[in-house]
Amino acid sequence: MFNLKLSTLHLAIGSALFAGIGFNVHAAEEGVDAVERIQVTGSRIKRTDMEGANPVTTIDAAAISKMSVNNVGDLLQNLTSSAGAAVNTQTNNGGDSSTRFSLRGIGDERTLVLINGRRVVAGGSGANASVDLNTIPTSIVKRVEVLKDGASATYGSDAIAGVVNIITHTDMEGFEVKVNAGQSGESDAKSKGIDFTFGASSDRGNVVFALGYNDQGDAFQGDRSFSEYELRAYPDGSTQQGGSSAPPWAHVDGAPGSANNPEAPNADTNVTRGPEFGSWRDYSGATDAFNYNPVNYLQTPSSRKYANVFANYLLGEFGFLGEVNSFAEASYVQTNGDRLIAPEPLAPLAFFQTAAPYSPDNYYNRTQGPKDADGNSYTLNDWRRRMLETGGRANFRDYKTFRTVVGFNGVFDNGWDWEISYNYGQSDSVERAEGYFNLDRVAEAVGPTGWLDENGALITDANGNPLVEANGSQMVCLNADGAVIDGCVPLNIFGQPGTDSEISPDMLQYISGAYNTTELGQNRQEVLSAVVSGDLFDLPAGAVGFAAGYEKRKESGYYKPDTLILGGITTAGSAVSTKGGYDVEEVFGEVIIPIFDEAPMAHMLEVNAAFRYSDYDTFGSNTSGKIGIKWMPVESLLVRATVSDAFRAPTIDDLVGGSAIGFPEASDPCDADTYSNPADYQAVRNSPNWANCVSTGVPQSGYSSGGVEQIPSNTGGAVNWGGSVVLEPETADVLTLGFVYTPEFFENFSMSVDYWEIQLTNALSTVGTQSTLDGCFNNGDYCDRIDRFKSDSAIPGNIKTVDDYAVNVGGIDTSGVDFDLRYRFESSFGDWRLGLDGTYLLEYDKHLASQTIDHVGRFEGDHDGHFAKLKTNFTIGWSLDDFDATLTTRYIDSVVEVEQGWWTAPFERTVESNVVVDLQGNYAVTDHLTVTLGVDNLFDQEPPFVYSAFGANTDVSTYDIVGRYMYMRAQVRF
Repeated sequence: MFNLKLSTLHLAIGSALFAGIGFNVHAAEEGVDAVERIQVTGSRIKRTDMEGANPVTTIDAAAISKMSVNNVGDLLQNLTSSAGAAVNTQTNNGGDSSTRFSLRGIGDERTLVLINGRRVVAGGSGANASVDLNTIPTSIVKRVEVLKDGASATYGSDAIAGVVNIITHTDMEGFEVKVNAGQSGESDAKSKGIDFTFGASSDRGNVVFALGYNDQGDAFQGDRSFSEYELRAYPDGSTQQGGSSAPPWAHVDGAPGSANNPEAPNADTNVTRGPEFGSWRDYSGATDAFNYNPVNYLQTPSSRKYANVFANYLLGEFGFLGEVNSFAEASYVQTNGDRLIAPEPLAPLAFFQTAAPYSPDNYYNRTQGPKDADGNSYTLNDWRRRMLETGGRANFRDYKTFRTVVGFNGVFDNGWDWEISYNYGQSDSVERAEGYFNLDRVAEAVGPTGWLDENGALITDANGNPLVEANGSQMVCLNADGAVIDGCVPLNIFGQPGTDSEISPDMLQYISGAYNTTELGQNRQEVLSAVVSGDLFDLPAGAVGFAAGYEKRKESGYYKPDTLILGGITTAGSAVSTKGGYDVEEVFGEVIIPIFDEAPMAHMLEVNAAFRYSDYDTFGSNTSGKIGIKWMPVESLLVRATVSDAFRAPTIDDLVGGSAIGFPEASDPCDADTYSNPADYQAVRNSPNWANCVSTGVPQSGYSSGGVEQIPSNTGGAVNWGGSVVLEPETADVLTLGFVYTPEFFENFSMSVDYWEIQLTNALSTVGTQSTLDGCFNNGDYCDRIDRFKSDSAIPGNIKTVDDYAVNVGGIDTSGVDFDLRYRFESSFGDWRLGLDGTYLLEYDKHLASQTIDHVGRFEGDHDGHFAKLKTNFTIGWSLDDFDATLTTRYIDSVVEVEQGWWTAPFERTVESNVVVDLQGNYAVTDHLTVTLGVDNLFDQEPPFVYSAFGANTDVSTYDIVGRYMYMRAQVRF
């Protein structure tokens, strides 16, 4: 069952003398009543101490109150164990107003999120795979426990990288108000919020109410020097301003016969009038590309309203059940978030694979378009125009999440604890979009035109043919038969924005209408759970503890686009509805066996084991297990180890997610525009790999895309493979080894060092567009997933789409070391706290068919994001009387990126390391009032350039991109 390089069980046990799993010292510092039994994340057994056999990082409410964050997602993304490419509200194009957490960088869907030890419904646009952490405000959090270990035996599916358990305030008494506000040094990204919490208790129970509102303002890429322009990097270290091949002026086919390559007669040299709107000339990416960065959000605006209730009530004695307590939790969160990206690049054929030829019998083409050698207008098959007149493409999201838990617990007559609970969660999504176009109407508006006379009759010549150029009362669109298309307004792409010749409101109205796409979605979760725990019997070293239980869970969800998106006739993309669900029944058990107590070289030694059997109605059964060791040779040294296998079941989206089209950035190795030197492309055409290009439909003579950087890609569930792919659960073997040392000779110092290793196999994932293209070119893998325009097309060889649906593909091998050092000391001028925690990444190999992609110390846009070798947080804390201050230095090591755009051959460059300093201070003005002032990114450190990242010339998932941010918070409590 366990096949890790270091992880056979006997090796884990034998190695316990030298290594084990550490715990986060914060947890040990909290202190626990010696007789109180508590449940620690990673175990179902209640214990009298906080330390189990698992590495757990704990962040308490006191630490959270010193930060600028207002939701759990932003809090977690600052941990050094966070990696990869999890989205947040800095993610504009490609984001969804949510914040996710990817522990170890193996994907947010592989980190299980709990609230008070129970599952949380997924959030987002519908049929999602992970929790939107924006829906959990920090004001209700008592502490956050992050288990950095596989925990499927304890919690079931998804707990491969670990578990985030948010413990809420359920026993507060009194009334509390928190008011916060902040803004960046550029006077944008403003935030404000207010939270109310009220708690009351009696001798039979308690209740806590929490209400709040938070608002986050926007910032634009054009307001930061690093993101003002799209930048392209070159091997010599220079950069060039880039942009899109769809500018706010016409970029169209050149005249037939103008091709530079006589072997490709359908190709021609594209022409434009450029920003100067002079004579027609050859298009140049160096001078004519459109800079779309300034109008994109750098930070997306959002607002959140929430209400929570937590209650307990002692019902009384009920026979053998003992004293029975009832409990309930209820929460409601409404999140509104926006996205704004540059105005639509309307290029029907090249960008949207839809034929919309601009007719030579269109008035605007006839009078303003380019001419062939004989001075005649001609059909423009590939035409491109940035629709600057719309103001941009905007998305407006409205997410509502409701969750409730009800249950009973107590203690049997024999002293065993029991609990039964029902957990229901539902998230609903409505998303509207503006600034997109109906491609069918676009095709009509660029077709043939005619004129109506004053009586509404079509003006024709002597042969009855419509006159394209006439002095009529109204210009109209005509179909192929010469009939008038009712309501159609001909489209002029040749004018200049901001002048009388720009695209008119009537033109925009017709091709967009009152056209706003609307997409609906839902996630729903139901969990019925019963668990019993206690002591089975006594051994010389102590009691044998156990826990056992049953859980039945139902997950369901849907995503429903409107009819225009379903029909694939909108520039907003195409998508198919998703609807489905699954049921699972599970039984689980856990035992802790004390072996030695107060023995020589064994101040304490215990072993714990857990198992879970899961029966899914989608794929069948799965069994997972875990064994852990906790050993203290002396009181000052704790050595721990765990070996476990974990799994993740296919989600609704994995299984039946409807096909949707996206546009990730990628570079086609078969495209002449991928190479700046024609000799390099000639070498590719002469290589054996060229046969792989030809097999997908590339002409033998090659092709040029004209600078298409975003490749249309079909994504969705395995159902889209047409039954040829059946998904199975992914599995992982997880090992943790480490120690915690609190030396007696060095008072108030502690350190923990933890080695972790995950071997994930049969991964549920997608290959990725870039990996598909590279795999085909280099190895002949995935070539059948690439669909190109045929030889009789106007753009032969160009990619229509790449299929990138869910599959079980390869796996991930990753390992590293976490460390945590803490020291406290007193001085004549206050008390001091020093802390250093970090993660050092040793290995991260992603396996895809015949490819193995090394991620350590690298950033590769299509290969899962950012994986620095070293990340650290160094903290200095100081307190004197009623004042407390904290200085935190966050360090992210340098990485290597592969820059591969169509403007240059692929090359590697170093992304510099990043250091950000945060400063915070709070002062207890009175017993009831505390004021906090803070500055994140004190020295206004700009993020390093990551040119291959998608958006803002940097990695928005990893770095602080807003800049210096100042905030204040006032807390009043009675």
